[in-house]
Amino acid sequence: MSVNELLFNFSASYSTGGYKRLYEYARWFNSNGGASFVIHPRCASLISEFTKVRFFIARQSRLERLYKDCGYLGAIAKEIGRPELYYSYGIPLYFKFGRINWFHLSNVLPLRPNSVHLSLLERLKASYLGKRIRAGLANADVISAESRCSLDMLGASRSERLFLSVNGSDDELLHLQNGYMGERQNVAMVVGTASYKALGESFRVFEILRNTNVGLKLVVIGNPEWVPKSLKGRRDVVIRGLLQRSEVIEALRSASFYISTTRIENSYNAAAEGIFLAEESYISDIGPHRELLRDMDFEEVSVTGVGQSLLHVRRVNLTPANLRSWETVVTQMIERFHEAMRDGGVAPSIRS
Repeated sequence: MSVNELLFNFSASYSTGGYKRLYEYARWFNSNGGASFVIHPRCASLISEFTKVRFFIARQSRLERLYKDCGYLGAIAKEIGRPELYYSYGIPLYFKFGRINWFHLSNVLPLRPNSVHLSLLERLKASYLGKRIRAGLANADVISAESRCSLDMLGASRSERLFLSVNGSDDELLHLQNGYMGERQNVAMVVGTASYKALGESFRVFEILRNTNVGLKLVVIGNPEWVPKSLKGRRDVVIRGLLQRSEVIEALRSASFYISTTRIENSYNAAAEGIFLAEESYISDIGPHRELLRDMDFEEVSVTGVGQSLLHVRRVNLTPANLRSWETVVTQMIERFHEAMRDGGVAPSIRS
């Protein structure tokens, strides 16, 4: 296929898991025939890195996203025509744009806005996006998410449209293959500072660990503006702010503990990075985390002050059985696209 026949819209994502998938997809297609991508202005550096991939930068104000979301697609269509595949990462499908239209769920919060504590404005925004997502599912030939738990949340009719597309775990697989020869630091790591990450509960887990690990410090990676005031200024808490992905991986590789008390997730991406890189981990007992640990050894624990059960795992007890490389993730996606083309938009069953 030519570059113009596959169009991936990542224009609403420029960080964390969204950027990771965008980068890996662009990297793969740069070496395998090319494709076209719609990206956020903050991702413009990809243009010079992947020269065999075609990029369109979507420049939209917040107001335009509200009343004219995806308005830029008209100009793209005039340039490349109708793509064989239109893949929308987290952006509602307002109309059928490609021959095959694929919606990928990037965030489950809009589907469950009442499941976590949010400000009134955040709740209204999430609810509105959730309604748009559900309305757009009628235009989707394929609907994917990063865990079976998330697919269940969609509650879409015609389950044959559903497709499990997990995040790739190349760093974790490489770490398991090569082992870690560096020195572990006496730190517990938390990655992510959004309200649903429940940092206050993560700190409670840290306090318990500190009782038996003298001098243990809690290192928090994420937007410092979202860190609770109660954690700022403490001598035993180090707030490192937003880091490059390579820096996050290196920090986790040297951590003694990884803690995640997140209330809701679309995928096990963050947890996988933590539990396979840190020596020992405590992660919330939610669906995607259970999927990651399927058929592995772990312990269910309760911690006073934490409103949900936790899963305690040790890295030495883990296997890569439930992990996938990005090569596998992308090629399975392409296989599913070809099935949809052959079947007129509907494949016979869910794939994993």
